[in-house]
Amino acid sequence: MSQPITNPQTLQTAIAAATNAHTGLHQAIHELRHGSVSEAKQLVARQIAVLANVLMVL
Repeated sequence: MSQPITNPQTLQTAIAAATNAHTGLHQAIHELRHGSVSEAKQLVARQIAVLANVLMVL
């Protein structure tokens, strides 16, 4: 079991990054709906990288 995060700044950074990834995924869905598959794939890949970084700080 992992230890709770005690640094509020770390928690705020993780929340902000996850929120940005959430927004990026919405943008990817928008691109897919408009037929921009390549752009959507790039956006999803970027959000995966962001979320991987979030996991590293948590």
